[in-house]
Amino acid sequence: MPKTADVVVIGGGVVGCSIAYQLAKRGIQSTVLERTRLASGASGATAGVVAPLWHLDHHNDALFSLGLLSLRLFPALASELLEAGIDPQFRRCGVLKLACTSEQVEELQDALAWQGELGLGVTWLEPGQIFDREPEVSREVLGGVYSPQEGCVKGQAYVEALTHAASRRGATVLEGEEVLGLEKAGRRITGVRTATETYHCGHTVLAAGPWTAAAGRWLAQELPVRPVKGQRVLLRKPGFLPRCPVRGFDAYVVPQLDGNLLVGATREEGVFNEQTTAGGVQQMLSSAVASFPVLKDAIFIGARAGVRPGSPDGVPIMGPVPGWEGISIASGHDAVGIMLSPGSADLMANYIAGGGAKPLESFSVSRFYRGA
Repeated sequence: MPKTADVVVIGGGVVGCSIAYQLAKRGIQSTVLERTRLASGASGATAGVVAPLWHLDHHNDALFSLGLLSLRLFPALASELLEAGIDPQFRRCGVLKLACTSEQVEELQDALAWQGELGLGVTWLEPGQIFDREPEVSREVLGGVYSPQEGCVKGQAYVEALTHAASRRGATVLEGEEVLGLEKAGRRITGVRTATETYHCGHTVLAAGPWTAAAGRWLAQELPVRPVKGQRVLLRKPGFLPRCPVRGFDAYVVPQLDGNLLVGATREEGVFNEQTTAGGVQQMLSSAVASFPVLKDAIFIGARAGVRPGSPDGVPIMGPVPGWEGISIASGHDAVGIMLSPGSADLMANYIAGGGAKPLESFSVSRFYRGA
């Protein structure tokens, strides 16, 4: 007997689960289908830094506005999720970015010129001020920028909190349920097929991370999402824990609530596997020690890799799929899926609820088809 849902979300990463939660808040029942385990890919392997000021092009108004929207939404969202039963481990603890060369100082100070106009309290710190905050930081530091309104979240806990809260509001979340095809009626998508079930729905969301591109074959249409692998390591140094995420120009050192240190992440274009490598681990360890020499004696806990969904222009792909009804895409977030998830889910849920696609126009997949 076919199952039914208002919406089927294909993909149990942070974007798909965020959409399911926002739909549930609007009274729209969704079913999330994840082919393996929730947050088994990039969402679970993320460094979890929420720092749009450092990672989004402020010249792209739509993208940067999405980042600021997400930054504003995160605290209330984290409180909602904690109240629902699971702590996403979000902390607005600030982010510190270090400069160890004159060129890096110039780059940070140039950015501070526009960051200071945002009213978010971003400030320049001299070396002595940095050493007062972080006594173990490298003595090669020439200065840095502290952004107090940014922070971090634990990817795995965040996804688990989203799915728990969505489920409490009526969503269904299924692991080990790989979608193998779409149900169609003319140019309308009416559901999805797995190996064991057919799910009928009024709307389908393609939020399968880097696997979203493969879904294009179901539509005979290119969905330009590419794989970008990232690796991170987990360390422990008893007696040492930075006050906030600290970033050199190569990687972050992110303190965890359990006392561990997450160091991430590599960027490996076009690599579509989740294997950790000696080179990736070495790169992360070297970056960590460069920022905090004391970490040369840290205990190595483990490493993890995930594959992010990149887009051709570095901007997420969200909104309706041209030429089809009843289906949309939410992918291409690359390394900023965690930090853009609250705003992305809000825009997508509003669209699916009947709010129209105009707020998503800047993220439309149509931008890649123009002039083709």
